[in-house]
Amino acid sequence: MDLSIRMLNLSRPIVFLVAIVYYLVKTEGSLPRMAVLTVSAAFFMASSAVLVGWIPAPRYWINRLIWSELTLACALNLFGSLYYTSGPMPITFYPILITILFQLERRLWPAAVGSLVAGWFLTSLPCWLTHGGIRGFLEFGIYGVMMLFAGSIGSLIRNLDEEKARSEALLRQINDSRGALERAHRQLQDSAAQQGQLAVLEERQRLARDIHDGVAHALTALVVQIQAGRRLLETSPEKARQSLARCEEAAREALQETRWAVRALHPSGLEAQTETEALARLGRDFGIATGIGVEVTADLSARQLQPDPARLEQLYRIFQEALTNAHRHGQAKQVKGFLTVRGEPGHEALHLLITNDGLPPGSLDPGLGLKSMVERARSLGGSVRFEPRPVGLAIEVAVPVRREALS
Repeated sequence: MDLSIRMLNLSRPIVFLVAIVYYLVKTEGSLPRMAVLTVSAAFFMASSAVLVGWIPAPRYWINRLIWSELTLACALNLFGSLYYTSGPMPITFYPILITILFQLERRLWPAAVGSLVAGWFLTSLPCWLTHGGIRGFLEFGIYGVMMLFAGSIGSLIRNLDEEKARSEALLRQINDSRGALERAHRQLQDSAAQQGQLAVLEERQRLARDIHDGVAHALTALVVQIQAGRRLLETSPEKARQSLARCEEAAREALQETRWAVRALHPSGLEAQTETEALARLGRDFGIATGIGVEVTADLSARQLQPDPARLEQLYRIFQEALTNAHRHGQAKQVKGFLTVRGEPGHEALHLLITNDGLPPGSLDPGLGLKSMVERARSLGGSVRFEPRPVGLAIEVAVPVRREALS
């Protein structure tokens, strides 16, 4: 398109030059006519250089030059109609018409095109009336068709130029949007990294609290019993033996709490198990460590799920947190977990229902443990619902299941 416009711009002064040179040849030595045509040619060359962009000029000068060209073209056309047997110069109107449609604002088109057509017709009319007959009608028809052709070219170029401008603007918007998306993506990555670091920190704080509340308490009790046994060793051997027995019991409790904390940090073999197997093993180990009964069951739909390490890791941690809360805060003696798959085809979700027979919670203000449950479920696109009961607490976890995980 750029090459086409450059060729069109080059043809503009050539059209004026060829037309005026033709009439200069027809002047037959008339100096006034030669002067008029020479000055007109010089003006058209200068105005064309400005209108096609070879010489920069303000916008208002471009509009004035177009109207000046139109006025001069009407004068030359009338001049040709009156003084040349070859007739008027309608060819000078065609570059002006193309320029009007290509450069003027669309709101100015009716006035400019109307003035051009009226000027062309009125200044050509004396020649057509002189020629008369079929020749006058033939000239009118030919020049009229050429005028329509020139107008079509100008309108087409204008539409193509505006379409190009719109395409370039759209491309800039797309590039800006892509840049904004890339920045948003980087921000999301940074936010995800920060959330990950925060989750790790919260997990460490929770484990530190568990170790402090469990292992540290047991070790403190052990130190106290050892001190008491050492004082009683000489004066009351029997009481010293009882103190040593309590020391052994406290040491075993501390060892069990330590093993539980280590397993919470890194549950071994988790990636090779299904949800039912992993949660059942977690419940069994927790029951051995704490003395409470833990039962995990699943229906056929849950047992047939294909393994999903990411889903299993989060459900494992949620169930672990639920067991810890039931033991520490609810003082439960029995915890049950049940796995099932529910939902419409294409929107299935794995549900984990955890119930205990402990004390009902006084409130469900989200502490660190409950928050971690919710955040883990949300990381999978799922949800957690807490339901206090007259006896104990029910926790229902729902996480989406991918279609390929359904057998």
